[in-house]
Amino acid sequence: MSVSDAQSTQSVLLAVADYLGKPQRFLTVADARAELKRTLELASQSSVVLTTNGAPSAAIVSFETLEAMRNALMQMLVREMEQSFHLTLAQVASEPGGEPTSEAELESLVRESVRKSRRKTNKPGKPGKPKSARTSRR
Repeated sequence: MSVSDAQSTQSVLLAVADYLGKPQRFLTVADARAELKRTLELASQSSVVLTTNGAPSAAIVSFETLEAMRNALMQMLVREMEQSFHLTLAQVASEPGGEPTSEAELESLVRESVRKSRRKTNKPGKPGKPKSARTSRR
């Protein structure tokens, strides 16, 4: 990850943290429905928790904040996956006789697995009518 990507991620996370750090507003579902415009205005400032019978049942956040949270989460997941991949490569390389598998070898293994799977599904003697015995509707 480049320095600018890291800074971008940090700024998004800070903006989300700022939004989520503001006090939540609690409204009943009935009040939120009756005053939808006001509810949306409140959500642009901080999250709004909708309650049913006094218990939290849903939350409303601004779309901008939702997208920022999704973007930040995706960036963190990609970073974790990259770290996990590199750790796995290092573990394979450190094992006796452990050579990382080349892309060509992986493609060959995938092709062979697909062929085996297709052979299993096309084996004769499967229950059901053979194609020639099926009747067609016109």
